[in-house]
Amino acid sequence: MTGRKFYFIIVLLSLLPALSLAAPYYGANFSYTLITKEPPSLHGYQLMLNYDPQRFKWRQFNVYFDGGFSHFWVTNTPYYTTLNIYSIAPVVRYTFKKRGPVLPYLELSIGLSYLNHTRLDDRNLGIHFAFQDRAGIGAFFGASERLSIGVHAVHYSNARLSAHNSGITVPLLLDVGYRFN
Repeated sequence: MTGRKFYFIIVLLSLLPALSLAAPYYGANFSYTLITKEPPSLHGYQLMLNYDPQRFKWRQFNVYFDGGFSHFWVTNTPYYTTLNIYSIAPVVRYTFKKRGPVLPYLELSIGLSYLNHTRLDDRNLGIHFAFQDRAGIGAFFGASERLSIGVHAVHYSNARLSAHNSGITVPLLLDVGYRFN
């Protein structure tokens, strides 16, 4: 192998990792409960910060990470009226199209969460630890794909790690998101 070919191969190999790394996305999502199920008089909102390193992509699948704060309250009881939840989760997103002014997607996630109380209304949630299950649909808008609007469902449960496992289910939250970069 000649010296020129050797240097060309070395330069090419050193550039390959840089070519596969896209700039990461940072963003925030705000969600508000539209329909609740367990307990039925539940109200609340979520604020999620997300980090998409752009490294975990395969075709139209992508994995990103979010962490956030959820605040729920009930209005029909004078006791055990509020609950704060802190969560972190990987999210798998499938985007139906690769380009365009509207990019619809489907998301699924299972993550970890901490509940500041073990009771809400007459529900015994068992322990402070719970799993957060989430499924949603939505779309990115615009050429820069910064704005997203969607809906999702969320469920919190300790998966029977405790004798009590009432759980919380919100079948419909409206979700508005923004990517900062």
